[in-house]
Amino acid sequence: MSTAEKTRSILLVEDEAIVRDSLRDWLTDAGYRVETADDGEKAIATLTGEPYGLIIADLRLPGKDGLEVLRQARARQGEVKGIILTAYPSVQTAVDAMKEGAIDYLTKPCDLNRLEESISKVLGPVQVEISRQGTTGKVVAAPEVPASVPEHVRNISDSAALIQVLLAIQARNHWLPADALEWVSRQLGVPMMQIYNIATFYKAFSLKPQGRHQVAVCLGTACHVRGAPRLLDKVVETLDVTPGGTSKDLEFSLKTVNCLGCCALGPVIMVDDTYYSNPSSEELKQIFDACKQEKEAAR
Repeated sequence: MSTAEKTRSILLVEDEAIVRDSLRDWLTDAGYRVETADDGEKAIATLTGEPYGLIIADLRLPGKDGLEVLRQARARQGEVKGIILTAYPSVQTAVDAMKEGAIDYLTKPCDLNRLEESISKVLGPVQVEISRQGTTGKVVAAPEVPASVPEHVRNISDSAALIQVLLAIQARNHWLPADALEWVSRQLGVPMMQIYNIATFYKAFSLKPQGRHQVAVCLGTACHVRGAPRLLDKVVETLDVTPGGTSKDLEFSLKTVNCLGCCALGPVIMVDDTYYSNPSSEELKQIFDACKQEKEAAR
């Protein structure tokens, strides 16, 4: 590898596939040589090879975290610099990142212009702009439409309709599948990183499968003192799903909240838009069975 290739070589460590692939493609198109890893252990294993000019790592990773990856890289490869990405920023981890040689600490969804500036400080300027696709004069075949994209948005090609299209996909699937996002990127000519930034900024979107029905258990003070923890246990047992998770049949997603706005009825559970005050285990079973029967009746 030439000296120039070494200085423009990047190790990208990110466990979220959509972020990793989007950044990799953008950096590659910009002229950088990019190696990727989806966890800290794999990233550290690559450090025995050719040196990198820059490490871009998520703070929270399976195995070793981003700070440990940067620490090991600097121990093995001298003055290599790093950029830390995180969805969980704190003053302490920002300080720790700078101590380990990070030149920037970016909160997800990250500002691509700032990321570009930080990369340029170490490796030189990015060679291409983050811009609409399909403006080079090349003839590009129409992207194949996945089944997860609703019929009524399949002919939209205006990038200004991005949120409208994403909302339609979310409504159809109850989340944003990767194949649908790839189609949106090609169809509307919008970079995947821009789509990811929007999908993670707005709470209306989810990048993970969600159930057809949303179940929320209030754990606020008023509900808590009236037995909300016991109600939560009953819901978990009935649905066989933990808070933050989705049932295997994709019927229900369960979350806990701090307030549902009806403290006098506590403890309270909300299923979609309906409130239930302190239901018994048998009542919960009836509520959830009724939700499933709605689906059968609609067939």
